Amino acid sequence: MAETVADVTVTSPSGKTQTLKLDPTAPGAWEKTIAADELGLWRATDGKLNALVNVGPANPREFAEVTSTPDVLAPIAEATRGSSRRLDDGSGLNVPRIIAVRSGGTYGGDDWIGLKMRDASVVRGIGVLPMFAGLLGLLLLIGSLAGTWAREGR
Repeated sequence: MAETVADVTVTSPSGKTQTLKLDPTAPGAWEKTIAADELGLWRATDGKLNALVNVGPANPREFAEVTSTPDVLAPIAEATRGSSRRLDDGSGLNVPRIIAVRSGGTYGGDDWIGLKMRDASVVRGIGVLPMFAGLLGLLLLIGSLAGTWAREGR
């Protein structure tokens, strides 16, 4: 219980900060009310103490149905000629093969998923430099120096 308290820095879910001076409401009690214009987790700190407050509905949509099922995304996947599938159905991990597909109407099967190649980029050439070219040059240089020193009698 102190006569004064430090200013409090409040950080919104987007990362914006503001510093607040708390108002005394009773002996040992301090508070400040601000408008929370963003939904999510807010943080308040005076440098020593921290408080976290979740601003939003008590039962948000993302927690209304938490059962894991591919059926939720199936209509969107089918509309875009994609697929929605479970990787582990309880009998073990079943990761489909991913294959590049140039064109056609089928972009998936029982054990594979096709990714449509859009030809958005073109590779015009590839430059290859041997890994040991520098080492070979160094050996030739040393051999040349050794031959020169041998002729000079060093």
